[in-house]
Amino acid sequence: MILTKRLLPVVGVMGIAALSACGTSSTSSSSSGGGGGNLASCQGTFTVATDLPLTGGDATDGPPVEKAAHLAVTQALANKTLGGCTLKYVSKDDATVLKNGHDPAQGAANITALSGDSSVVGVVGPFNSSVAVAEIPIASQNHLPLISPANTNPGLTQAGTSASIDTNSLYPGVHSYFRTIGTDITQGEILAYVATKELNFTKAYAIDDQETYGKGLSTFFQKSFTADGGTIVGTASLPGTTKQFQTQVADAQSKGAQVIFFGGTSGNGCGILRSQMPASIPELGGDGCQDNKFITDAASNAAGAQVTSAPDASKLPTATKFYSDFKSTYNEDGTESPYTPYGFDGMNALIQAIKAVLTANNGQPPTDPMTFRDSVAQQLHKLNYPGATGTVAFDKNGDTTQPGFSLYTINGTAWAPKQLLTADASGKVTVAS
Repeated sequence: MILTKRLLPVVGVMGIAALSACGTSSTSSSSSGGGGGNLASCQGTFTVATDLPLTGGDATDGPPVEKAAHLAVTQALANKTLGGCTLKYVSKDDATVLKNGHDPAQGAANITALSGDSSVVGVVGPFNSSVAVAEIPIASQNHLPLISPANTNPGLTQAGTSASIDTNSLYPGVHSYFRTIGTDITQGEILAYVATKELNFTKAYAIDDQETYGKGLSTFFQKSFTADGGTIVGTASLPGTTKQFQTQVADAQSKGAQVIFFGGTSGNGCGILRSQMPASIPELGGDGCQDNKFITDAASNAAGAQVTSAPDASKLPTATKFYSDFKSTYNEDGTESPYTPYGFDGMNALIQAIKAVLTANNGQPPTDPMTFRDSVAQQLHKLNYPGATGTVAFDKNGDTTQPGFSLYTINGTAWAPKQLLTADASGKVTVAS
């Protein structure tokens, strides 16, 4: 059974008129019986989706996360988690040739299309904060739950924390956005701690890629670096298409910078910058730099970079089965991106919320699609799920209750986790492991 109740008019942003999206694929499987209790009599087909950058400059970011989310759906069907009900899975790519990577306009088009499908109950994504800014208002008006495995800009959920985001305007309808990763407030505090307390630097130069994520992270790093006693000797804000950073590197050197911070992604020059820096000056960056593209672009100068990213889950006992299943399914180890298990947990959180709604409704889905979506969001707020990355739970804003980050360094030709750090509400950083 496909739910067919008419939805609210879809509201687009950024002048988006197109309802279709490129790079869309879908799979569906059926299951019957099982599920235990009243779910055995459940009848219905529900669509869950991902919206991630799968091509172009972000091709190392999205695909492993998408595979992990798809694996969660496959396992839920095999285990008959929803009893007699059926899950359909749809994958959407928010990257475009025009942007050579993630594109907010494409993300908006994707969520517009998904919102207009009354069978869609929730989406795992997006990956990039700038895409989230374009997608959240559409999802909000259409009551569609979004669970991001990678968005870190705090302005997406916390009003007054980001100069470039009017948080309240993101939610013209309901608050249906969640994330399984911490924010750039914490990430900036941790990066500043590493620079001032571990590396003992007092002078830094900051560059950003002019995007929501990069500008925000750079701002939080600068604020925390200054609060920790350091001095920002210079800044530069450059478009993501920049390929030459020699002018900024020379400026940093002339001003005595001991470290150069880059707020942005590898697709927007993080590794290219490193390749043009002297080996004697380290580069610091956030999770947008922690991928294989950085290593490729930085080439022989990759060593000397340190970045924060999602907490490394590869050594967690709770993640052992996930990585084993990922390997057996895709013949890949799943460690290329630290966000891979967070995509798995995000989709499982969505499925568990759907299950809770069905269980509370005597094994049957609500007949009104809006009510169904609202109920799923309400269950996500109550969720306390033992995931691969640890306990998956969200606070009143939809933020994860586990906001730490790992510090990664280059070991040969690969990123390697060095330590896990957390920060409390006052900004005090603690090395957890």
